[in-house]
Amino acid sequence: MIKPGSTRRGAKSKQLNRLLTIPVSHISELVRWMLDYGGVPYREEGNVPMLHILPFALAGADAKAMPVLITSEATLCTMRESLQYIDARLPAELRLYPRDEKSLAETERLLALLVDKLGLATRNYGYAMLLPHKETVLSFWQQRVPVWQKWLAERAYPFLAKAMAKNLPADPGQVEPCKQQIEVIFAELDALLADGRAYLLGDRPTIADYCLAALSAPVLLPEQFGGVQPPKEALPAAYQAFVEQLRASPTGALAAKMYREHRPAPAPSLDHHPTSTTPQNIVSYYLARGVAMLTGAPVQRWLFGLLRKHKPVLVLGKRALVTRDSDVRETLARDTEFTIAEINAPNMQRLNGPFFLGMDRSEAYSKEQGALRRVIKPGEDQLIRRIVRQHCDEMIQAALPVGRIDMVSQLTRPVARRFIRDYLGVPGPDEVTMMRWMRSLFHDLFLNLSNDRSIQMTAEQSFREMGPYLLNLIAERRQHIKQGEQFEDFLSRLVKMGMDGEHDLDDDGIRRNISGLIVGALDTTSMTSTLIVQQLLTKPEVLARAKQVVDDEDKLLHLCFDVFRFNTMAAAMRRHCKGGAEIAGVKIPPGTEVFAFTASAMFDETAWPEPDSVRDDRSLDRYMHFGDGMHRCFGEYINRIQIPLIVGSLLRLDNLKQQGCLLYDGPFPDQFVLAFDR
Repeated sequence: MIKPGSTRRGAKSKQLNRLLTIPVSHISELVRWMLDYGGVPYREEGNVPMLHILPFALAGADAKAMPVLITSEATLCTMRESLQYIDARLPAELRLYPRDEKSLAETERLLALLVDKLGLATRNYGYAMLLPHKETVLSFWQQRVPVWQKWLAERAYPFLAKAMAKNLPADPGQVEPCKQQIEVIFAELDALLADGRAYLLGDRPTIADYCLAALSAPVLLPEQFGGVQPPKEALPAAYQAFVEQLRASPTGALAAKMYREHRPAPAPSLDHHPTSTTPQNIVSYYLARGVAMLTGAPVQRWLFGLLRKHKPVLVLGKRALVTRDSDVRETLARDTEFTIAEINAPNMQRLNGPFFLGMDRSEAYSKEQGALRRVIKPGEDQLIRRIVRQHCDEMIQAALPVGRIDMVSQLTRPVARRFIRDYLGVPGPDEVTMMRWMRSLFHDLFLNLSNDRSIQMTAEQSFREMGPYLLNLIAERRQHIKQGEQFEDFLSRLVKMGMDGEHDLDDDGIRRNISGLIVGALDTTSMTSTLIVQQLLTKPEVLARAKQVVDDEDKLLHLCFDVFRFNTMAAAMRRHCKGGAEIAGVKIPPGTEVFAFTASAMFDETAWPEPDSVRDDRSLDRYMHFGDGMHRCFGEYINRIQIPLIVGSLLRLDNLKQQGCLLYDGPFPDQFVLAFDR
């Protein structure tokens, strides 16, 4: 049974996945390899054999567990559990388990041979040969393990070696039987490869090939091994001769090829999660969250109510607060008096160059925004719906065996990232890098109100990486289109329209606009969906209503947008009062920064009947979650399709409930583990 994971927060950001291993273990190597292959962030915690029992037990595993992978959702205590968990969450093109029944059946047959026979035989052979050689064994046992284990292994080696020989078994009498079994298995695999196939199941590697390479490592000693192992010259002569014999076989050559061509370098040791853009110590984190709670949505609603009643437009020096529905809408509509360029353009110019969300009404704004809107084709909603539904279904299916899902890291962010790849046409170097780029840039562009230099520097580094990547991608896509390849994604259409003379954006213009779109497409979707589900879980009656209409996307969207008012993504839209103006009879001096509180407007009793009730009959166009006026969010059209699909995929799970609290990375919801009945 898969046990619950760890929902604690790390000292600097969301806790990394933990991998408890014996560094020399070939079983640990296989799971480590899969994590490296999938780009899954983790921190390895190595242990000496036999001394691993205590740390494993403290993590909730038993003595037979190997290795132990601990995520926010699950504690996985066997190699097979870990492999299946990792593989199910990878993008479809990276998955290593075959999908068709025939190939899967053959894979399972090979895994039984490799895991249940070869893996045991290679381990037992290695220890049977080496346990009598204390110095050789300690030379690799004492690497990448805690100091106390190094000290104890040195002094308790005779007892540890005796326990190993008994429990594996790995006494000298096992050498010849293990050797013969390894030879028999290699001969069987040699026969399989005799037809000239490149890998065990055909022309591409599957999980079987990775298992072969990792589990034969004790008798092949590959240089690229991700853990620790003895040098070949330190082995007994008979051991060295056996290694050379196996390396010369077709199976040995395949294992070497897997390490040479498919083994990524092991991930460097990390002190915080790589998608986190605001590492901080635990004290500052909880202090920030405490301030957020004391000034959160319930407090804001109370304060906004007072302001709407007594001072709907309040000027405080160079800042003005606008809280009434009609006044907020008027402010956002008067875009020549209350402008956005002074708010957004400096950071956009510094990071990305001009983008229409940083432009006021102008010819440039009309030209660039118009070019992007022309890319959207009639019936686009069906394409968007198909992509989002596919990825939601995949992530939910991956979670079913566990009975828990981290809504942020294992649903909303992967789905949004894969949507950026499939619909917007930007795959990115890998998922972790894309998530880091998107979050750091969004943070600096839209949420860094104090111009924190550390946040700016993180965003600038992301742009230095992303800018050249996008320019190369645009050039490659144009070349593919010239060669007659067909694409249906947004970027490819934008490039093709330029080739056909339908707009005059050059490559840098395309880069500026596509980067602006993708930056707003990931964490906006993730934040919106996560906060909606959190609100639904705090309102059982509304949750029940949402579950009843889960198959009616329109009704579900109405409920989602209405419940989202209770803790919306952005409380206010910022504008700059250029030359002085007047709102509701209150004069706004020139140069004033105006906060149009959309979160307040959506609770204005004069415009929103029964504002404290969740209703499903309000007009979607009246909601201001995505702003209003000329700069209403370009992505709202997409989010109206995505949100009911993402939220609905969770509502279909039985007995959905919160497991641990919602954790944040700076202003971003970052971890929200939900449990459900399997």
